[in-house]
Amino acid sequence: MQRVDVCLCHFPELADRKVTIGITRVAEGITVFEDFTVRFNLRGGVPSHYTIGHELTHLLQALRLVPHGEVQCDIWTLARGRIFSDEAPCYLHLPKPIRRNWRRYSARVRYLCERAISERSTRRTYIHWLKQELARLGAAEERARGIQRVAAGR
Repeated sequence: MQRVDVCLCHFPELADRKVTIGITRVAEGITVFEDFTVRFNLRGGVPSHYTIGHELTHLLQALRLVPHGEVQCDIWTLARGRIFSDEAPCYLHLPKPIRRNWRRYSARVRYLCERAISERSTRRTYIHWLKQELARLGAAEERARGIQRVAAGR
C-alpha cells in the first residue's frame, strides 16, 4: 500500500477525504463512488502507478473536478504527474508505434494530455484534437522507422 500512499500525494483534492482501499478480482482496478472506495487486483503483483492514479482520478470525477468518462480519466491521470506514466493508458487510443514504444513516447503523450486540458477551455472537441495529435506522432514514428528500414537495406 506504500505505492498508493505515494500516488495519493499527487491528489491534494483528496487529502481531507477518507479513501478506502481494497482488493478486487474483477479488473485491474475499480472505484466505488458512493463510499469512496478504490479496489485493486493484486494477482499480477503491485498495481502500476498509472492504475492507481486512474482509479484515484475517478474519485475526482465523483467530486466533479474532472469530466466523466474513461478517456477523460486517462487524460487527467497522465497530465497529473510523470509518476503515472509507468504504464500506457488503457482507454486513450494510442497508435501502435506509440504503444509499442511507450517508454520513449510517454513524456510526449503526457505533454499532449496537458495541452488537451488547456485546449478544453476554448475547444470542446479537445479529445478529438488530442487523438489527431497522437495520430500525427504515431505517423511520424512510422515514417522514421520506414526510413531506418530503407537505410538498413530491409
